[in-house]
Amino acid sequence: MAGMVRRWLAAAGVVLLVAAGARAEVGRSLKHRVWLLGGLPDEATLTALRAAGVDGLVLPVGQVQLAEGASRFTLSPLPDLTGLAGWSVTALVWVEGGEKVGGDPGTFAAQFAPVQRSLPGGSGLLLASKRFSPGVVEFATGAARKLRQTVELALPASELAQHVPRGGWEAVQAVAVAFGNPPALAFPPSTLQDDLTAVDGLDAGRVRYRVAIVVAPRATPPPGPAGATLTMIVGGETSIYRPGERGDVFLLRKPVNWGGVPVDANQSITVELVDTARYNRDLGLLLRPVRPGLEGWDTVGLPAPEPTLGMSREAFLEYLQGGSPSPKPEVAVEWPGPTAMRVSLVNPTPQASALASTGNWAEVRFEGTEVRDVQLGDFSGMEYGRPEGGVWHRTVVRDATALRFYLTFVPPRARIAGCLVTFLSRPRGVWAAWAVRLGDGSEVAGSLEPVPLTTR
Repeated sequence: MAGMVRRWLAAAGVVLLVAAGARAEVGRSLKHRVWLLGGLPDEATLTALRAAGVDGLVLPVGQVQLAEGASRFTLSPLPDLTGLAGWSVTALVWVEGGEKVGGDPGTFAAQFAPVQRSLPGGSGLLLASKRFSPGVVEFATGAARKLRQTVELALPASELAQHVPRGGWEAVQAVAVAFGNPPALAFPPSTLQDDLTAVDGLDAGRVRYRVAIVVAPRATPPPGPAGATLTMIVGGETSIYRPGERGDVFLLRKPVNWGGVPVDANQSITVELVDTARYNRDLGLLLRPVRPGLEGWDTVGLPAPEPTLGMSREAFLEYLQGGSPSPKPEVAVEWPGPTAMRVSLVNPTPQASALASTGNWAEVRFEGTEVRDVQLGDFSGMEYGRPEGGVWHRTVVRDATALRFYLTFVPPRARIAGCLVTFLSRPRGVWAAWAVRLGDGSEVAGSLEPVPLTTR
């Protein structure tokens, strides 16, 4: 296991207890898989995933509709699979129906067997249902018996914990869909505490299980095929930002081309995203305690390349290889003249901030002069301040010894520029700092650093 994830596993302990007061399983390896919901990535991405410690891939191959005494398996068009040689590939089949009946596992097994043989890596089978029902469990158990192999069954974590028997189902391994953003794939919404309680319950019931963390984004309305980014809708001229009960809401001030879908002014766009910091938090909650039943975890949805909504592929891979889950921006200052200072915030990393009204900012402190004028440029707002004892105090312009410039969002690999500050006279000294809000609710901040009084 690579980088940051290896450190989580070290924090979880080398020896994982599997029975209270009984034996211990030393060095048990937790396997990480990635669901390829958006199709096969290119060879370079597959190489990067392997280098980042990913152990296996989950490939959607179709769906099965359950009815009384019957199962209708619909095979999805499969791509050229030669690039997956050497990978452990698990076939994913979405299950629909089954509220009261278990379908026809025998017919399904006969239809699925040729598909399974065509996949590399001795493919297993993962059945996924967005709701629990007795029929789905009956179907999974029957499919395992007909295929003569263990079958995995993915269900919402809270429903799974409520219905799985102590010790688990025979020949069916549980996969708990928890953390991340399950509603992006139409799984029911849940709170962080709901998911933690469910996973703890699986351990208490001595169930062997995996956890599937959904990182796919969701937007309402959905963007068009050209894709969308937050930079399309963030900004005072474009929208009014409001945190929502679930996700973030943007009331448009003007029309927006939302990835190829036109959205008119006075309409809202709501986004629910998982950034790298939130993924890091969820993974830590999963891996840091000793969880005797945990077999591994799945990242559900390989992130798209940047620019994209939420965590990008570049950010995901950098994190798995040991990179920081948060952006590390810098405050850049230029001097067009002796009393004119241009301020920019530069983020060279693939990580982004969370959306926040005042949680993302760049600050400059000065002495020996007063501010004559400020032009905000790309920043969303500002305050005059007088920091004392590490506390920011708002004040009026004539008493200010600092300026704080706010941003709703710090994009990856971006330069937020255009802020021009004019002083009454040349300052004796200038210092800069920054802070960003992260998707897990925490903040990171840079230390106060002196700024050169001339541009080199």
